[in-house]
Order: sequence, then C-alpha cells, then structure tokens
Amino acid sequence: LTMLALVICVGLLVDNSVVVAENIHRLHKEGVPLREACVKGAAEIALAITMATLTTIIVFLPSSLVEGQGQFFLIRLATPVCVALAASLIVALVFIPLSVYLTMGHALVGERTRWGRSQTRLNQILTTLYEQVFGRINRVYGHVLSFFMQRRIDLIFLLLFVFGLTYLIAFKNIDFTEAQEEDRTGFRFDVEIDRGIGFNEVKEQFLEFEKVVAQAKSDYDLKGYLVVFQRREGYLECWLKEGRKDTREAKDYAAEIVKKFPKKVGFNIQYGRDESQFEDVKGDERYGFYLEGEDAEILDEVAKQLEPVILNVPGVLGIQKGNDDAPSEIALVVDRDRATASNVNPDYIAGVVGVALRGQSLPRYHDNGREVPVRVRYREEDRLGLADLNSFMIPTMDQTNFLSVASLTKAEALASPNGIFRRDKKVSRSISVELVPKQAEMARLYLDALKSSVDLPEGVRFDSEVVFWASDDVKNMQFAAGLSVLFIYLLMAFLFESLILPLSIILTIPLAVIGVAWIHYFAGMNVDFLGIVGMILLIGVVVNNGIVLIDYVNRLREQGNERGAAILRAADLRFRPIIMTALTTIIGMIPLAVSPPNDMGFSYKSFGLTLIGGMTTATVLTLLVVPVFYSFFDDARIRVSRTVGNVLGDRSKTADFQAQKMISES
Repeated sequence: LTMLALVICVGLLVDNSVVVAENIHRLHKEGVPLREACVKGAAEIALAITMATLTTIIVFLPSSLVEGQGQFFLIRLATPVCVALAASLIVALVFIPLSVYLTMGHALVGERTRWGRSQTRLNQILTTLYEQVFGRINRVYGHVLSFFMQRRIDLIFLLLFVFGLTYLIAFKNIDFTEAQEEDRTGFRFDVEIDRGIGFNEVKEQFLEFEKVVAQAKSDYDLKGYLVVFQRREGYLECWLKEGRKDTREAKDYAAEIVKKFPKKVGFNIQYGRDESQFEDVKGDERYGFYLEGEDAEILDEVAKQLEPVILNVPGVLGIQKGNDDAPSEIALVVDRDRATASNVNPDYIAGVVGVALRGQSLPRYHDNGREVPVRVRYREEDRLGLADLNSFMIPTMDQTNFLSVASLTKAEALASPNGIFRRDKKVSRSISVELVPKQAEMARLYLDALKSSVDLPEGVRFDSEVVFWASDDVKNMQFAAGLSVLFIYLLMAFLFESLILPLSIILTIPLAVIGVAWIHYFAGMNVDFLGIVGMILLIGVVVNNGIVLIDYVNRLREQGNERGAAILRAADLRFRPIIMTALTTIIGMIPLAVSPPNDMGFSYKSFGLTLIGGMTTATVLTLLVVPVFYSFFDDARIRVSRTVGNVLGDRSKTADFQAQKMISES
C-alpha cells in the first residue's frame, strides 16, 4: 500500500508546481519583468494551491474515526501521500519560482547560440502543437461557457439528463464487490468430513483428491497447489499462472475440476472461499439465501439441511463458507429414562456437574473488618478429565441411594455456534451460493423456485431484503466521505470568506461519480473495495481545479471586473493549468489501471479506473458547471445580503423614529 501511495503521488506531486510555473509564464508573457513575474506569480497562486493541497490531505483525517478495511487502507495511504503533498507545496512555492527564473533567464541569454536557436525552434513547434489542439479546445470552451452563462437553466436540465442516463445505464450494470472475479489468481475447494471417520481414512481420501489436483496442474498448466487436511476438515488450493493463454476465470477452472473429484460418503467437497457472514451477493454469478429466526442452532440446522439440496441444483458451483466451522464441545446428555427409573432428578445432575467444574460461592468471611470471598472447589487433581467427572455420585430424590454420573449420562461431542448474527432484532443466517457463469441465469430460476417451495420450520423464514457485502465497512466509508466533504467545505469557506460560494465547487464531487460509473461500465468491471477508497481520495482531488478557478475569479472582481467578464477571463487563463494538472493525475493512474493482479489476486485496476474516470468527467464538467453555479450562488448571496440589510435597515429607521418621537414628547 505504501508503494500504491507513491504511485498516486507521481501524478499529484507536480500539480502545484505546474500551476505556479504556468502563472509565472503567463505574467511574463504579458510584459511583467521575469524577476517580478516569479515573485508575483507565486504570491498570486499561493493561497489557492495551499487550500487545494489541504483539501487532498484532509480526506485522510476521517480515516482515524472509522473502523474496518477502510481504516486499514486509508491510514496506510495517508502518511506517504500527505508528506509528499506537503513537500510538493513547499517546492512549488520556494524552489519552482527560483528554477523558472534561472531557466527562463538562461534561455533568454542563450538565444544567440546554436543550442539557443534550436531550443527556440523546439518551443515554437510545441507552441504550434498546443495551439492546434488545446488552443482550439480552449476557444471552443470559451464559446460554450459564454453560451451557458446566458442559459443557466438549460445547463441544469442537461446535468439532470446526464445523471439520469448514468443511473439508468451505468449504475444499473455495475455492482460493488470485494474483489474482481476475473483478477482472482487462484481457487479453493473446501472439504467437510463427517464425524466418525478415522484419520487414516481421511488421509487416504485426501491422497485421492491430490491425484486429481496433480493431474489438473498438468492439464490446465496451473502454477501450483496446496493440500491441507485435519480430522474434521480440509481444503485444496490451486494457483493460476500469469500470462496463460487460457483467459478463463478461476471459477471456470474450479467448475471443471470439482466434477473430477471421487465421490465418497462422509466427504463433502465443494468450491468456496472464506467470506464474511453478510457479503454482497449482487452480481450475475452470486445468489444469496437469508434465513431469519429466533434460535441460532435451529437456523444452522436448517442451513445444513438446505446445503445438499442447493448443491444438486444445475448451475450451482458451490456454497461459500460464511464463517469458520463451528467448534466442538463435550456435552453430558442425560438419559432421562434411566434417571426417571432410578428416581434421580436431572437438576441434581446439573448441580453436581456445575459444582465440579466451577465450584460453589459461600457467604463472605469477616476477619477484623475485612470481607474475604470464599469459594469451595474440588481439588484440581480430582477434576482433570472426563473420567474424574464421571466418577462423581448423584443422590436419588429419597436420599437412599447414589449413582455415578457415568451411569446417568452419555458424553457426546456436539457442535456449538461460534457466533450469533442479529439483524433487525432477529437472528440471521446467510447461505451464499457460487454459480457457474454460463448457467447462472438458469440456476437463479431454479433457486427462486426452490426458495418458494421449501417448507421451513415454524419461526424460520427467508428474508427477502438484500444484505450488502461488508455493509459495516461500506457505512464506515460513507461516514468518512461525508466528513471529508464537510471538512473540505469548511476549508473553502475560510478561503472565500463565504458560506455560499464554496457550494459551487462542492458540486464537482457528484460530477466525478458520473465518470467512475461510466468507466467501470465500459471496462466491464465492478467497483471493488479499493475503488471505494479511490472515491474517498477523489473527493479531495476533484475540488482542486474549482478552487484555482474561483480564486482567480474573485481576484479579478476585486480588481474591478464585472462578474461575467471575470468568469470568462478566469476560465480562459486557468484552462491550461487545469488541463495540465488533470492530465498529470490521469496519466499517472494509467499503469495502475492496466496492471495485472499480484500473486495474491490483489488488483489495483478499479482504483486506477476510479481516479481516471472521476478526474476526466470532473475536469470537463467543472469548467462549465463551477462558473455557472458560482453565478447562481453569488446571486443568492447578494439576495440574502439585501434581505438582511433591508430588515436591519427597517429596524434602524423604526428605532430612529421612536427616538425622535420621545424627544419631541419630552
């Protein structure tokens, strides 16, 4: 993650320097002496780039207030990114003006030399290329902005249309998932073993399983495999080679291999991977059953009865493990018929066993004003094992005879719940099903029919509400995003000395979501957890262009320019630095967007695509939306000021009138 942070910084570090250098260059072209241009150019833009840097840094502050995976990722990204951005700000304000002064001054002196003339020709070529591409775009942008400044309502309707189209097409076809299925570099088969099967038999069966996996390694050119087993459970894990010719997903390999395992009573083998209790089952290749009831043990029993039925459905690949296997515990099951025939109260048995295991508390002993707690227990050597416990004697109800615990109970190893999951004040149990990709649609129809036809015990029902994967983590990230937006708003309110004008820049945040949705839609990918982390980072990055633009608008208005003219001139002069900083960030994310997953199946594609898509739409739409909405909110500010002024003015006139009346009466 530290390396990921450094990759992010590659695109962000030069942004401040680009803005400062471009501002110095612009002033010098306007006729300002080079030395004065360096000083004035850095001073002009200092507050804006400082606020822009702080908005990026501040998005990491809420990471200390959330828990879960979000905190894990954000905290590890925070330190490298924040330190690098702070250093880039210092470099931009201190060293870049000096560097521009030295390089531009040297260029002017060296124009008479061959190298100087070559450099001049190269600069002319680059200038021509810029004018042919970005210069034309800038001029078109100026005309479009001027058009929408006169038709502001039309722009609002256009934005609503874009948001509606994005929701109906892009958002409807992408999901939030923990990881990209196509980037998984391995798959795993879990094996459940029935009780009563000896370890030697388990070992022999797993040797047969290993033969299948070894043959699959040769047939499918796998990178390797691992076989692990214990007395009651085991798993087989396989890894795919990088750069393989067969581009099928890991799930496709697993669907073929699982059919080749030998079937044997007592061994249940299926494709799966460890997942959380409530995970996202949205998507074409997932299906979820959600059971609700009052008793966790009953829900577990119902789930165990449903699993073999579900596995027999065509198109079902396996059932994901919702949590670790339930631990076993030793239970003394009372033989009630024998206890009744022997005239023994079962409560006596529970009492003796309880005292044997935990002891018995007695009233406190008082010694010279001190209270000493007293507990009576059997000696440790008398309660070491089950044999010692079975030797304890239980009296009959008439106190005429005694029987041993062993004669009245039977020791059994029972599975106990390792956790109780509650939602909406009810105990919940999930069954997450993996589907074969090519048969997913048919399998869903079968599973829907199965759900409606199953006769559940009284008090147990299927919950129709969809439970999203890692719902707590997603809620924590939403909370962090909300705090980030609030902190950024407060920073901008400080910069612009207004609580209304920053709202025009905050609107760039939902504009970025449009790009995130469409780029994932066209890439055919879902948004994974790193993509959500990228959205948090995007909140602090996309507002930077708006800050640089509106700060210059305010400067021009302070110099006496009319609002409309100031907006158009600021948009024209800030177009180049905005495009340059956006391109540096976008280009810096391209390696992440095209990089293959690592050996652990960890992919950065969604993260890179999130920043690329978000920055693209935010930059393009910011150049139009921010100036137009700035004028909207400026009008609102003026109206509020006038209303408040009129109210205060009326009160002042009323007070003066009453004062004059009192004076005349006196």
